[in-house]
Amino acid sequence: MRVVIARTVLLATFVAACGDPPARVALVPVLAGPCNRVLGATSIEVTAFADSGEVTRAVPPDQALDISDFPADTLQLGVEVVKGGGVVGAIGKTAPLAFAGLADGTTIPIMMAPPNGVCPVGELGEARQAPVVARAGAGALVAGGAGTFGPLATAEFYDPATASFVPVEVPPALQDATSGLAGIVLTTLPDGRVALTGGSRGLLAVFDPDTRAFGATFALAPQRAFHGAAVIDDTHLILAGGCATVTACASSPLRSTIVYDLEGDPVGGPNLPSDAIRIGAQLFATGSGYVLAGGTGTAGEGDRFTKDQLAASKLVGLGAQATLLDGGAVLTAFARDSDPPSGAAAIVTPGGAVVPVRMAPVLAGARLVTLEDGSAIAFGGDARILRYVPTGDDWSQAALDGDPALPAFTAPALVRLADGSVLVLGGEATPSTKAWVYRPSLVGPASGSVTVVPASDTSLGILTVPDPATVTRATEWILIAPDDTLSARALAGGPRMRRGSVKATVTVSAGGLALIAQQTSPESALVARLQPGELARLERPDGTTACTGTEVAFPALAFIAALEVGDGVRVTIDDVEVLACEHVAAETGAWGVAASGAGARVAVATVTVAR
Repeated sequence: MRVVIARTVLLATFVAACGDPPARVALVPVLAGPCNRVLGATSIEVTAFADSGEVTRAVPPDQALDISDFPADTLQLGVEVVKGGGVVGAIGKTAPLAFAGLADGTTIPIMMAPPNGVCPVGELGEARQAPVVARAGAGALVAGGAGTFGPLATAEFYDPATASFVPVEVPPALQDATSGLAGIVLTTLPDGRVALTGGSRGLLAVFDPDTRAFGATFALAPQRAFHGAAVIDDTHLILAGGCATVTACASSPLRSTIVYDLEGDPVGGPNLPSDAIRIGAQLFATGSGYVLAGGTGTAGEGDRFTKDQLAASKLVGLGAQATLLDGGAVLTAFARDSDPPSGAAAIVTPGGAVVPVRMAPVLAGARLVTLEDGSAIAFGGDARILRYVPTGDDWSQAALDGDPALPAFTAPALVRLADGSVLVLGGEATPSTKAWVYRPSLVGPASGSVTVVPASDTSLGILTVPDPATVTRATEWILIAPDDTLSARALAGGPRMRRGSVKATVTVSAGGLALIAQQTSPESALVARLQPGELARLERPDGTTACTGTEVAFPALAFIAALEVGDGVRVTIDDVEVLACEHVAAETGAWGVAASGAGARVAVATVTVAR
């Protein structure tokens, strides 16, 4: 494989197989302009993010790069443009791709921007304020919002291959001349399609990003708008709260939850509290149940439930903006737009407890989104971006680069795209056609490895503790287990793997240690349990024991515990094998560590997750 780097084109030549003519494939930046133009570039690095690990090659600008040894199981490609002093001037990552099957002449678009930079992209076809947006395939569906002359009944698709917007035909049944698409909710399905639900017509329709068209429309009962919606599986959604009408929403709150298939057939779910007013709230599938949080209903309130319960449990002490963190925790922060600005923040744990976390700086009109590396960012006024890092429970202002003429964002619409960047829309005092893309680090699900030093302020890796009450962050970083449910666990942000390893440098002063692999929900993970005086054991995601090893004894001082999952499973303590057995790695998920057993105390110095 050969990559030729030019000023505006990264030209790759992929060798298909021995004896075959090479397939020439172009990596092409989708934007040209000062935002992503790097002056004084000295080298360009191309990284294959593969299921088998990372491979990086570098060349001077405008020279060919032979990457014929890039793995056939490459999931994404990343590019970094380096200038004098080793400073990275621009970065980018492709959307997930089928690397081995790329045909001759394929053009692979890649959005390049300064690290933590915000760059303008093509303008919307219509000026919009507060549109609804959701990821759709590699791009995003943008619908509704307020236009220059009132609510809009139109939609557009953001095409990341061209960094531009194209109009989408909205079925006549969804259009309302008075209310437009007000009250609709967009929910991304597992296959990348988007389910549109609710609005003044109370309908359901599915948007296909491949055809860029909506399918048939189906009526919802009851009619619902400004609700929360979450995916249950490939063909079912659950809707909660909201109101019965768009024009008199506050006086017609709904306190039901309903499960629908993609043709609108309903099955009743649990009821919300009798006094619940949940308007514009978001519904999150946490793996342990569902959390309804945020919006403009009763300030500070939300709900938690499973779909099999009769009634939801009320939550209090929440912020008005919410986002789902790794491991099933929901971060909430900031006040409603109608209230005095506030930085109060809290996390809803997978078990449903509300735990206050460090207050954020006050940011008017802030909106939250979680990044692929496990951190979260808030876009708010004065063109500021706040970054929340769960490792240290810390908010900090991100150093921005890129467009020098950013507006003072207020209530922008945000969505994380398939390449890990964030599309930013609206956020201005009047309807606008402007749009931007924010480029965070390249760390994501396909990354080859990440190392976290939790007690360090400069650690690039991130650990998320779904229950912040189970960790102390003084001179040491200590997990403290309140019970034997492994609620005191920490998951590494970024890599999502089926096969790989987690290695932790720890000191266990009480109880036991668990190493976590392939977590897809708080109740579903491959767990290596290490309890002193007991046999090491491997627990399947359903909680049953897959195999046992030798009796566990921990060193008195810090030691290294490791769990490796490949063709089989191996667990070591300071390189001494304590468990080895056959196991078929089936799930792709998060990896980390936990304190095991009621009263367990585990000081964590480092955690490394690697493919």
